[in-house]
Amino acid sequence: MSKTIKVENHIYDHLERIRTKGQTFSQVIEELLTLRGSLFNMINVLEGQLKYNEWKAKRLQELEALERR
Repeated sequence: MSKTIKVENHIYDHLERIRTKGQTFSQVIEELLTLRGSLFNMINVLEGQLKYNEWKAKRLQELEALERR
């Protein structure tokens, strides 16, 4: 089943530029949505890694302070 959607001309132009030969607009949009999901997953992993590194640095400082006592 297909649906008709309206997009502004500049959006259509962007989609047209990134579309490869034989690729439908649906395929272009699906690819972009998949990439968007992958990007969000990667950002979540990186944010988790940054939080872990911050926690680890803080914990190491706490342990070093305890050792100096």
